[in-house]
Amino acid sequence: MFAIAYLQTLALRLRKDKAGAVATEYAFLIAFIAIVAAAGMGLLGENLSIFFDDIGQALEGAADNLPTIGGS
Repeated sequence: MFAIAYLQTLALRLRKDKAGAVATEYAFLIAFIAIVAAAGMGLLGENLSIFFDDIGQALEGAADNLPTIGGS
């Protein structure tokens, strides 16, 4: 009899406790952000790599055309 009363009290207390629901919502939010970030990196990763490679090549080409001091 004591066990049933204890379980009923525990069930009522857990139903009123909102901390678990908030933690679950934050977990879903973090998981959603992680999925979106991973998908974005996957989609944009190759394009960003090509973009920065192009910038690096342009800078190397510009460095070859710099005038030197001393006229040589």
